Amino acid sequence: MVDRGLKTNPKTRRLIRIGCLLIAILAAILVLRILITGHANRSVRAKLEKKLACRLCELSGADLAGANLEGADLVGAILQGADLTAANLTSANLNRADLRHARLEGAILTGATWTNGKTCGPSSIGRCLTPETTTLINTRYFPNGYLKAATLQGLDLKGVFLVGADLSRANLQEACLADADLMRANLTGAFARQADFQKSHLPEADLTESDLSGSNFSGAYLRRALMVNAVLKGGIWGGADLRQAVLQSADLSDANFKAADLSGANLKQATLDRADLTGAELAGANLSGATIQGAIIENAYLTGAIWIDGQKCKSGSIGRCIK
Repeated sequence: MVDRGLKTNPKTRRLIRIGCLLIAILAAILVLRILITGHANRSVRAKLEKKLACRLCELSGADLAGANLEGADLVGAILQGADLTAANLTSANLNRADLRHARLEGAILTGATWTNGKTCGPSSIGRCLTPETTTLINTRYFPNGYLKAATLQGLDLKGVFLVGADLSRANLQEACLADADLMRANLTGAFARQADFQKSHLPEADLTESDLSGSNFSGAYLRRALMVNAVLKGGIWGGADLRQAVLQSADLSDANFKAADLSGANLKQATLDRADLTGAELAGANLSGATIQGAIIENAYLTGAIWIDGQKCKSGSIGRCIK
């Protein structure tokens, strides 16, 4: 009966034809975009491999996996998120290039000039082994060391001593820095997703604009640490000491702060959506302008805190702000 109704209803037939036409158009557009993107990627790769020079080029997200870029001049090139897996970058010049989130698995970097101006040593496969990086790996002791933009992803650096070290823009993704001493270290702009910082020592460390998504800071000491505009989504901060830490405008969504001490912390304009603050200490913390949609604040101590609306929480504010 349904089929007969469809055949005898001109309006229904017209709607079906229009729907089929739209689907066909969308499919054609998708195929065209894939073809254009594929051609563009091949064109970029071909030009790079031919000229071996592309200073200050915009190459974000470029597919350069396996490309032969030996000796290429890529000074200042923007290679954010680029795929350089197994690429040959022997003796290439990457000074001041932006390689944040770039894939370098299996990339040959021997003799290359790294983004910090240092030369990558022998056997630099998948990471740039500068003299400083090699020293750190071999000794686990490098106070005040210069490790700017260092490629330390996936390394076991448990207990490393890096007091005052410059790790700005370093790649620490999935690295183990448990029990590490990073007091007053500079980690601005560092990429440290899924890293292990359990029980690490980070007082007065600067993690401004770093990406620490999904990292584990359980029991870590971060008193007066700077994390302005940092991305801390889904992180584990249970029992961490964050007294007087500056987390202004940081993204703390889905993070676990159970029993963490955030007394006097600056959380102005921070994103705390769906964060778990069960039993957290927030006395005197400033949460003005923060978002807390779906956040859990059960048994959180809020006496003296500045609430999201700018009002001060009175004595007895436990699990809710009494104004």
